[in-house]
Amino acid sequence: MDKNVGELDSTIRIIFGAALAPLLLFTKGIGKIVGIVGIALLVSGKTQKCGMYEVTGKSTLKSD
Repeated sequence: MDKNVGELDSTIRIIFGAALAPLLLFTKGIGKIVGIVGIALLVSGKTQKCGMYEVTGKSTLKSD
């Protein structure tokens, strides 16, 4: 899978992921699910690869 997440998109994903990920450890129920979403945002922001973008053919990565 090629990179398809741009710099601004990546930064936003990392910020929101960092805010949501701790919920995985410190909450119960729906908070755990939100924490997992936070982990997914962190991973996609750090790797600049998004599976949903790949499936839909979208990209926020600027062309050279």
